[in-house]
Amino acid sequence: MRILAAASVLCVLSTSVLAADLGPYPRRGSIKDSVPAEPVYQRPAFSWTGFYIGAQAGYAWADTDASSGPFGSFDQTYAYSPEGFIGGGHVGYNWQAHNVVFGIEADLEASDISETGVGSLGFTHRTDIDWLGSVRGRLGWAVDRTLFYATAGWAFGDVEITKATGPGAAPFATYSDTRNGWTVGGGIEHAFTDRLTARVEYRYTDLGTDNFNSAAVNSSDESDVTFHAVRAGVSLKF
Repeated sequence: MRILAAASVLCVLSTSVLAADLGPYPRRGSIKDSVPAEPVYQRPAFSWTGFYIGAQAGYAWADTDASSGPFGSFDQTYAYSPEGFIGGGHVGYNWQAHNVVFGIEADLEASDISETGVGSLGFTHRTDIDWLGSVRGRLGWAVDRTLFYATAGWAFGDVEITKATGPGAAPFATYSDTRNGWTVGGGIEHAFTDRLTARVEYRYTDLGTDNFNSAAVNSSDESDVTFHAVRAGVSLKF
């Protein structure tokens, strides 16, 4: 009997200790297990689709190749590099499908691109580009808020040619015309907010070749103008 009583006491004590160990932990199926975890907020993916307007400014460096004559029995050739600042505004619209972004954009800029070259016979030939613009398509690949894009399309601009018999001499012929050509390039654009984006862009532009006659000296002129430009810009998206 003593042995049986001692065994009973030992069993009760063991059960009490085990219950104390299990006390602080909830059992499966308790109310605490059924409470869902608090959801984590995720910002909506940015979309490039929409209308936008903006402004840009940059620097351009050009190449002018020209010829004129005959002066007596000789033709005269010129090769020089006008350069200057450009700046203006742009407007466009983008559509986005998955990561692909395509759109259309137009811009118009003022320019002080200019330079005077001396020809093979000592005459001078000056090129001034007073304003320019373009209408282009854009095609790009979006990585969330960063867009890598290519652009190409129609370019136009006012090109003025001035000729003189030498450096410092009064001009004997001036010709101005709106030329048409093409432009191609690419850039990177980033959306800093849902409405504000900024870009850096490079473009090559060819405004074509034009001809005119200088009645004062009975000669003709042919000039070709191409230029490179780097622009930085900001846009407001709607």
